[in-house]
Amino acid sequence: MRKRILIALLSITVAGILLLALLFTDVFYQNNVDAAERQLQIYMNFFDASAPFTQEEAESFSQKTDGARVTLMEADGTVVADSYAPVQGETREDREEVREAIENGEGYSVRESGTVGENMIYYCVRIDGQGGALVRIGMRLDTGVSFFVDALPTVIWFLVLDILCCLVFAWLATSAILKPVENLTKELASSASGSEIRTKYSELKPIAKMMNDMSADIGDKVARIKEDNRIEKLVLDSMEHGIAIFRSPSDVILINKTAARLLSYEENEPIPLFTEDAEISDLLSAGESASVYRTFGEKDYNFRFTMGDPNVLLITDVTESMAAARSKNEFIANVTHEMNTPLTSIKGFAELIAAGAVPPERIQGMAKTIIKQSDRLANLIRSIINFSAIDSDELPDYEVDISELIAELIGGFEPKLRKKNIALRLNVEQGVKVMSRRERLVEILNNLITNGIRYNKEGGTLEISLSGGDRPRLTVQDTGIGLSEEDKTRIFDRFYTVDKSHNGSGGGFGLGLAIVKKLCRRAGWELKVESTLGEGTAFTVVFCPKNEN
Repeated sequence: MRKRILIALLSITVAGILLLALLFTDVFYQNNVDAAERQLQIYMNFFDASAPFTQEEAESFSQKTDGARVTLMEADGTVVADSYAPVQGETREDREEVREAIENGEGYSVRESGTVGENMIYYCVRIDGQGGALVRIGMRLDTGVSFFVDALPTVIWFLVLDILCCLVFAWLATSAILKPVENLTKELASSASGSEIRTKYSELKPIAKMMNDMSADIGDKVARIKEDNRIEKLVLDSMEHGIAIFRSPSDVILINKTAARLLSYEENEPIPLFTEDAEISDLLSAGESASVYRTFGEKDYNFRFTMGDPNVLLITDVTESMAAARSKNEFIANVTHEMNTPLTSIKGFAELIAAGAVPPERIQGMAKTIIKQSDRLANLIRSIINFSAIDSDELPDYEVDISELIAELIGGFEPKLRKKNIALRLNVEQGVKVMSRRERLVEILNNLITNGIRYNKEGGTLEISLSGGDRPRLTVQDTGIGLSEEDKTRIFDRFYTVDKSHNGSGGGFGLGLAIVKKLCRRAGWELKVESTLGEGTAFTVVFCPKNEN
């Protein structure tokens, strides 16, 4: 507003000064013309009417009149002599001053001379004593433009002085005018903190009241919006799912922490994945709702795009569901494979016996094979049942003496130990008890000891250690084939065996360690494995402290 007032004042002042300059220029010009006319009349009084009309007379009279142009003409306007130019014989009857002198006895004219090429004022008189001959006197006359140009420096000084005065006046005037408004603005700014706008000017009081009402209403709305945004952000950021609402990769309306982390999003920057991932970029360009799956680190995510205005992206962690689906498929495939081997053997031998194609002396051997494969199938089914039953085990725990349990179980493994000539070393602390159940610990011990014998070397060593303390530790260590780095990551997977065999030649199904892992995890115990390929493996179960169940 101050700027507009200043510009208006300056414009008015400059226009006024220019108009005054033009007006004064015109006045000065007219005064100059009048003075020139009087001067020419004075000059004409010195002319000798009886003198001959010759070139010498014209030049002589010109010298007497300070170099004025003198033209002597006959009564019809034909030039006889001219002090400025040799134009004798030419006619000047078409000139305004000549025409007036012929008609009225004298005439004036201000114009640009075609002969001289300058602005001139002419005064022409008819000499009746010489048969109506004409005498014309002319002198140079500045134009109105030249007057204005001559006055321009003065005008510029006036303009500069006027601008300075206008600046000072405009500043003082606008300050006086705008001060109440500025005070009202400051009051409005301070009202954001809750204070009321006040003014001593009655003209501004209605505005102040209106602003107070608006400020109160806006304050309430802003407070509600902030609270809603806070709750919305709290809810969104606490969600496990990622949510993003956007119009384009660079126009993100809303995004929660989970989505920002997964999409590597930085505020006021485009979402990198939307432009770098070709499939997602094409999907966004097509504007079609769809779902895509992406893996970040060790987790799988479902990106579900709902296209509209705006677009919505829902990111869901599907790691567990996809792992469960893969595990289910693998489990079914492995169970089918493991059961198919003994069933095929049993069916084959039974069909041969039923067809009478087996000599009597071989029937007993085939029957033993059928019994062996049946036992193997029964063991597989029992292991699967035990594995599945772990999750539904809700019976209470009680105190079990592990040292006594080891002593009871170890005798059942002596035939297998002797068969592979494996030396057994027991380093068992007596009286070590944990909160569990007997059948759970039996399952763990049987699987760890069986594993230590099966994958041990001929003539190797199997050591069972048990120590007490706040957290009892059970370790079963063998000197067998050991584990590779890949084996260490998969040893507890269901149906995984170190020799990669599923045909039963190793005697195991790959469920033993999976059962041990599941039992330990459900009980809250820690299961560790340490192994060096070709040197042996040690499995350690670290039980919970005695005051924890």
